[in-house]
Amino acid sequence: MQNETFKEWHSNPTFGICRLSLLSVYEKPVSDAGLSTQILFGELYEVIVVSDDGQWLKIEGLEFIGSGWILASQHHPLTKEAFEFFAKSPRQIVSQGIGEIKLKDATMFLLPGSQLHAGQNEIFEWEDSIKFKGNSRPYEKKANRQEIKKIGLSFLHAPYLSGGRSIFGLNGSSWINLLFKIGGIVFPNELGSLGHIEGRQDVSEIDVGDVIIFGNQSGVPFQLGLYIGEGTLLWVKEKVKFGAFDPEKWSTTNNRFKNNVQLLTVKKLVD
Repeated sequence: MQNETFKEWHSNPTFGICRLSLLSVYEKPVSDAGLSTQILFGELYEVIVVSDDGQWLKIEGLEFIGSGWILASQHHPLTKEAFEFFAKSPRQIVSQGIGEIKLKDATMFLLPGSQLHAGQNEIFEWEDSIKFKGNSRPYEKKANRQEIKKIGLSFLHAPYLSGGRSIFGLNGSSWINLLFKIGGIVFPNELGSLGHIEGRQDVSEIDVGDVIIFGNQSGVPFQLGLYIGEGTLLWVKEKVKFGAFDPEKWSTTNNRFKNNVQLLTVKKLVD
């Protein structure tokens, strides 16, 4: 890693929106740092710290996207009023495959989880109407169990990438975050934020679309899975793939801990 030094100063509240197909968010304000998370087109964030040289901004993504450092040159600012408006406005979420949007004479490709806000011309100053081609669904319409399963399967074979948050690379929590976002449900991108999520239920009552959370001997979560029925789950291990899960074998107290893996909880997020 480069030996770079910098100072930080806390800014007045500054807000932004991603207008790139994918915006990398780094763990540290240096170009060769590891990924903390990634932000997709149309997602919102708040700037909380600015490096002394002004080249880096520390941001906090809206709706548990995650936090870290972005290049200031990739920041697209919003007023507080615009940020609050778009945070509450209706939106369409790219649901599967790669979408395509035309911005005047340019074409941009949008990844699953990207979002289009109502009244977006105020941000991008589009003179013409938005021209979008691809698959999308309204965020305000919550997916049912079978729709969540379908969304999860659309990521099958997407590779593992620490800090990644797209079909080109992701980890367990970022994948669950994305698939539920497409389904109109907020789920944390960071395992440490799982305490914010309600809906705990017993493993004996597990159903399609429930999230299984595994932990270590100390009860610290480290792996997530999406139950898709018939003793099968989807999870990220080298890539998004199938795994075996027998609810009956995990339902008793004695069997909730196997091979240094503990079943911590099952979360019911859809009806």
